[in-house]
Amino acid sequence: MTIKQTFQVSLLTLLIAAFAFSGCKKDEFNTSSSFKLEFSNDTLMFDTIFTSVGSSVRSLVIHNTSSNKINISKITLARGSSSPFRLNIDGTASNNYSDLEIGAKDSAYIFVKVTIDPKNVSNPFIESDSIFFQVNGNVQNVKLVAWGQDAYFHTSKNNNLILTGNVTLPSDKPHVIYGTLIAEGGCKLNIQPGTKLYFHNSSAFEVKSGATLNVFGTLDQPVLFTSDRLDDDYLNLPGLWTGIWLHKGSKHNSFTYAEITNARNGIQADSSGVAEGDTLRLHNCLINNITYYGIYATKARLFATNCQITNCGANVVSIEQGGTYDFRNCTLARYFSSGHGYPALSISNYTVDTLGNRFPGELTSAYFGNCIVTGTQYGDIEFDEMEGTAFNFQFDHCLVTYDKNFYSKYNSHFVNCISDAEAKFIDPYKNNFQLDTLSHAIDSASLSIITNWHPDIVHDRKGVSRLEHGLPDIGAYERVEKR
Repeated sequence: MTIKQTFQVSLLTLLIAAFAFSGCKKDEFNTSSSFKLEFSNDTLMFDTIFTSVGSSVRSLVIHNTSSNKINISKITLARGSSSPFRLNIDGTASNNYSDLEIGAKDSAYIFVKVTIDPKNVSNPFIESDSIFFQVNGNVQNVKLVAWGQDAYFHTSKNNNLILTGNVTLPSDKPHVIYGTLIAEGGCKLNIQPGTKLYFHNSSAFEVKSGATLNVFGTLDQPVLFTSDRLDDDYLNLPGLWTGIWLHKGSKHNSFTYAEITNARNGIQADSSGVAEGDTLRLHNCLINNITYYGIYATKARLFATNCQITNCGANVVSIEQGGTYDFRNCTLARYFSSGHGYPALSISNYTVDTLGNRFPGELTSAYFGNCIVTGTQYGDIEFDEMEGTAFNFQFDHCLVTYDKNFYSKYNSHFVNCISDAEAKFIDPYKNNFQLDTLSHAIDSASLSIITNWHPDIVHDRKGVSRLEHGLPDIGAYERVEKR
């Protein structure tokens, strides 16, 4: 063997030994007493959890920053078997786990869920615990914190929850509804200030013919209609429950400071407000983040004041087959991430059945005073008129975006309006419809529309006076700096 060949063999032997040594080192455990685990969070927070109802799952990532593998000798909950929290460690459901190995520069997952026992109290309360990790004689912990809330749970075997007679829902604890809550004919349902109604997936609220719904929210204690998924991941997710359906023949319905969110449809009003010459009234209401329609009104009689109806997949307000409508100082705006092609407002004097047959209905009046009607479309108002049937509407001192050329025959129906100008909200994509300082709606409203009307709209939806600084603003909100 030559000197060169001998050198090459020796070098190859050294390289093999080096790789083998390196491999052996990586296979060794880090046993240093100074080694510390790293975690994706030092505290896992769970938003309000209804008692007896499990939460969504939170994940915790354990990072091994060492160049060697590690052995976590013990993982356990501080409260042991009495803990409301449950762990899944490395694919195993266990609150007490031994000898979890994590490779060099690798990670492992723990999934955490919580179910809280009732405490028969009205106010929310806190449940807490800690996950303890023992490695190389060191103990580290990650805190677990969950808000719990007792509630009234409404459920039935056939998913229909029937209310009859005079009913007032208690407001001391939230109401969680599984199925369809029905106010049957003859029922008078009163919902007091501060009442919160949380609807499970596909649950709904129906007010049948002959029934009456009165919602008595206030500025400080609004009445809430929303989903029972309270986790941060679901806060802005529409379609989590079905919505509110006011059947034909329901009467004397009213909503004051009601907040309706995260439904498939906000309010479906079928000829509501027509019985006994009554009117469906919405005052200081919020309807937001809806899959389809904020208000879907068919041949109804509806008056709305100081309402924000926003961010729906279809129209925020759809009027079909005529009726009588009056909207004053309302913000009707559609800034929705999907469902392109829908205008914010649709007005029609007919409806179409599944076979394509058209059924007319007289639009006696559709008045919009001091309203913002806008969104992401070039034209955010759609008119669909059946000739030969009454089609009466007017926009008075409104800020609107509509196609003036396409709907030129209707231009005389817009009086003292600002058209094709941006409303300039603070952040409509994050549901903040307060006016920006450069908004064209500022100081552009009519004072007579405000002062000659009941209920009081001298103050905006947030209680801010419209009369303190010059002319009032168009829409549901006065510019905040005028406080």
